[in-house]
Amino acid sequence: MPYKVRRSICRFALAGALAASFLVTARAGAAAPIKTLVQGQLQVCLYAGFAPFAYKESGVWKGWDVDYLKAFATANGLAFEVVDEPDFKDIWLRPGEGKCDIAGTGISDLEERRKATKPKGVWSATYYHVLRSFLVRTPDYAKLANVRGLRGRTAIVTQGSTAHIDLCYRMQEFKMVPCQKPDDPQPCTNLTAKPRKDHPSCVLIEYPRDKNEANAAIDVAAGKDEDKDSPFAYGGGFGSVQTLVCQTPGLTAVWPHCNRVGYDPKTKTYQEYAEPFSFVVRSDETELLTALNSYIAGKKPAYEGTAIPDLGCKTPPWTK
Repeated sequence: MPYKVRRSICRFALAGALAASFLVTARAGAAAPIKTLVQGQLQVCLYAGFAPFAYKESGVWKGWDVDYLKAFATANGLAFEVVDEPDFKDIWLRPGEGKCDIAGTGISDLEERRKATKPKGVWSATYYHVLRSFLVRTPDYAKLANVRGLRGRTAIVTQGSTAHIDLCYRMQEFKMVPCQKPDDPQPCTNLTAKPRKDHPSCVLIEYPRDKNEANAAIDVAAGKDEDKDSPFAYGGGFGSVQTLVCQTPGLTAVWPHCNRVGYDPKTKTYQEYAEPFSFVVRSDETELLTALNSYIAGKKPAYEGTAIPDLGCKTPPWTK
C-alpha cells in the first residue's frame, strides 16, 4: 500500500498573518539603490498556475513566493511589480531576456536549467525544498504506489515542469511509453510515444486545463477510472498537491518521492535528488543577487511553506 500523506497537515498561507510577519524596514544608510531594470522597482516574473507558490485571487497576486519577494523588495526599498507570465515553461529564461529582474514561482534548480540561463541569468541560493507527489481520488489511493500504477491511465502534469520530467524518467525505468497525441507528438523527450490503440498500457500525459493546476484537481475528482482517457492522477510538488487536496473534496495525496532529473547511460543509473527551489536573477544585477542571497541566508522572515517529510533525498551537487 502506498504511503498515504496525512491530510491533517493541510495549511495555506494567510495573507494577513504573512503581511504582519513580513513587515521589515527598508535598508538604512545604503550607499546607492540596488540596480534594477527600472530604478526603484523590483520586476518579478510569475506564473499564476502554481498555488500556493503564486496564484491570482480576484485579480490579486498571492502565494508563498509572492509574499516572500514582496517582503524582500520592501526590505531593500524597492516597489514590487509583477510581470505576468502565461506559461511556466522557460520562465527561468525571462530575466536573461530582459523581461524582469527576478523569476519566481517554485522554480526547481536543475543542472540543465542552469546551463540554459547562462550567461545572462544566475541562480540564487536555495530558499525551499520540495518532493514530488500525486493526488488521486480517495477510493483510488492504494492504486498508485509507484509509476507502474499509471499504466494504461491518464496523468496530468504541468508541461515542462519537474513533475513532467520526473514522470518521464520513471516511465523509462519500467519501459513504459507515453501515448501519442495529435497535438503533442512527443510528451517525453526521452521516450517515443505510441498510439493507444496499439499500446493500451501507454500513459496518456495531459496538461492542466487552461494552464491552471486547480482545474487538474477538479478534473481528477470528476474522473472515472474505468474511462482510460479520464484523468486518474495529477503530479506536482508536495506543497501544491497538499493545497489542492485541501481545496478539492474527494482527493488524497499519495506517493511522495525524490525528484528524478536524468539518466546516465554509462552507469545505467538515474539521477535522483532533493528538489531545491531557487530564484533566477539577471546576471548584470550583481547587487540584487547579493542582497537576495543575504536575505535567504538570514531566514527572517522565514519562507512560508508546508513542512516536507525527510525521505533522505540527496542534495544536487550543482547547488553546493
